[in-house]
Amino acid sequence: MADSTILQPEGLEQRYERYKEKIKHFTIMNDIFMRNVLKETACTEYILQVIMNRTDIKVIDQTLQKDYKNLQGRSAILDCVAKDAENNFFNVEIQGENDGASPKRARYHCGLLDMNLLNPVDPFDRLPETYVIFITKNDVLGYNQPISHIQRRIKETEDIFQDGQHILYVNSKKQDDTELGRLMHDLHCKEADEMYSNILATRVHQLKETEEGVNQMCQELEEIYNEGKQFGFLRGEQSGVQKGELKKARETTLALLEMGMSAEQIAKAVNLSIETIQNWISETSF
Repeated sequence: MADSTILQPEGLEQRYERYKEKIKHFTIMNDIFMRNVLKETACTEYILQVIMNRTDIKVIDQTLQKDYKNLQGRSAILDCVAKDAENNFFNVEIQGENDGASPKRARYHCGLLDMNLLNPVDPFDRLPETYVIFITKNDVLGYNQPISHIQRRIKETEDIFQDGQHILYVNSKKQDDTELGRLMHDLHCKEADEMYSNILATRVHQLKETEEGVNQMCQELEEIYNEGKQFGFLRGEQSGVQKGELKKARETTLALLEMGMSAEQIAKAVNLSIETIQNWISETSF
């Protein structure tokens, strides 16, 4: 249950104490915690090696939580886009919401990657191999498989259509005694010492059990808290609030929800109606 006093007047030190309690319960399947774990490139590299079943993947660059836009301005914030030494690009998404991992969402992510990876003067053959990877809390596709690989095929011959585009769904409910299953287990662990992977356990330990890591997490939660307070100017929901502002308010709402706040507390923080907040929360239920 959310702490009913979290939005009462209090100092920074008091809020940090509350944040520390929240941090103890975070797992890598939590969006806020995940992006901090993946700031350690070795963690991204390990996750990709397991999912792709390749030990030779070497991540040389990555971008976390970047807002990618199309020509019409429709955007999506991609959790992690990593580039390997062979110029392959991987978009890794942790998805707790079923609708956040719909087939058309995967298609859109593929398109955003293509639009942002090809320079204006480059021929289309320069498009790199891309992999959109959804790690989902639920079995979104309903096939009861630990991993599903999606590629286009030529209907008449069943040959793979070699466009270099790949989509993978990884079902985190499958936590069997395989390398992939153990990784899925680790993504749901609250404690570092419960993890199989030394790489992930070391990073989780750093963020949860060292002064530097805990302070880093507290600072990020404080930024989210302050973002919520900044939405005081959105009182007039029905009087010309920009779509972009509401989009940001919705993202902040979901982040505050992950921090354990109730709908009533969130409504107070972002200064929107409880009905709006409840609608956003219901849209993300699974």
